[in-house]
Amino acid sequence: MKRIQLFYSFLAALGPIYDSAEGLSPSSFLNRRTLIQAIGGGVSSAILSGEPIKPVFADEGQPADDSAVFQVYKVIPDSSEALSPSLQALDASTFLQRISPNQGGALWLGEHHNSLRDHKMQAKLLRDLFVERAKAGTNVAVGLEQVQMQFQPVLDEFIAGKLTADELKLMVQWDKRWVWPFEGYQEIFLTAQELGIPLIALNVNSEDLALVDQGGLPALPRQTLLNYVSDPAGFAQFASSAQFRTYVDYVIRPSYDLHLALGLLKNTMSGEKLDQQMSFRNFYSGRILWDETMANRAFAWTDANPGGLLIGLVGADHVKFSNGIPGRYARMATSSSNAASISVMLNPTLIDSKPAGSVGMFSGSTASSPDMITLQLRYLKDGVNDETLVGLPSSTGGVLPLADYLVFG
Repeated sequence: MKRIQLFYSFLAALGPIYDSAEGLSPSSFLNRRTLIQAIGGGVSSAILSGEPIKPVFADEGQPADDSAVFQVYKVIPDSSEALSPSLQALDASTFLQRISPNQGGALWLGEHHNSLRDHKMQAKLLRDLFVERAKAGTNVAVGLEQVQMQFQPVLDEFIAGKLTADELKLMVQWDKRWVWPFEGYQEIFLTAQELGIPLIALNVNSEDLALVDQGGLPALPRQTLLNYVSDPAGFAQFASSAQFRTYVDYVIRPSYDLHLALGLLKNTMSGEKLDQQMSFRNFYSGRILWDETMANRAFAWTDANPGGLLIGLVGADHVKFSNGIPGRYARMATSSSNAASISVMLNPTLIDSKPAGSVGMFSGSTASSPDMITLQLRYLKDGVNDETLVGLPSSTGGVLPLADYLVFG
């Protein structure tokens, strides 16, 4: 009971802290998922004109060479006075060994939902990791942001060979609840079915997320909330650190401001009309519930499968700078032997490492110059509030690396 009270005390404190965001007044409504698709694909002209947008792959039409060798870099963060992070090039075999730890855990592959290249890379890594784990006799599962928790029985039937890919798509209501083209993910699903790899639905049910969009976390019935957040005290404590506040200011608040400027906050993510524009408090609450739920679902599987590796296929925005899903999973796994939480950004670009809306849209990766990407965020020690002290090396609390590894291919 004390854990629940602590959690709800945290929720009550959110209001005065996170309800003060300002932004441009939207002139018209455009569906949030449709606009996010367009942003991801760089379809800026469609955003400005308000024309209907057909989901497309950002790299559609580009040749896909399945035999191409990945370019892999390990991010070496630096919290010293120099604050000079670096990259270490790795060969493919070394990379495969490092992302398949003996103790198991979670591997987060941060994707661009509309990138066919990213999905082909995921399918290849899935097959390679299955072979690698088979040598040690340990399990592999795939966690899917793309599928909501309520459809777990459908995934189970698909892996059991009772459903075709087309039937799966229909029964998880893919076109309604995810929207990005199923064809991009089909090879992943078929590979998992062929190899008998369990699929785990990671995402919040949209009906519940709509309640949070409208009224914040307190709008969810208590038991429903506990279905998503099994560790309320840890959930509240995670949000109280200096590093998390830095993450919010760099990642979540700019995303809110961009949504606000584009007129996307008069409706919930699933399309329900709001009486007034969504507050930052509710936007923030939906985002952290999303991340916590995916980490929680992953940990439930690894905890039940000691030594197993869950490969999470999730958006890059949930992976970068560790305070999305990876840090939450690591928090849950501290008392477990499944302590590994490894983050990988697939084909990252400059726009992935900057605050939302701060970089013009462009296509293509930065494989030829990965060092141009922002590789880490500095955060201050708790209690450092004086502006005259902010720039001092002694005020540095630590750094948040963009990810553990960057992969181009």
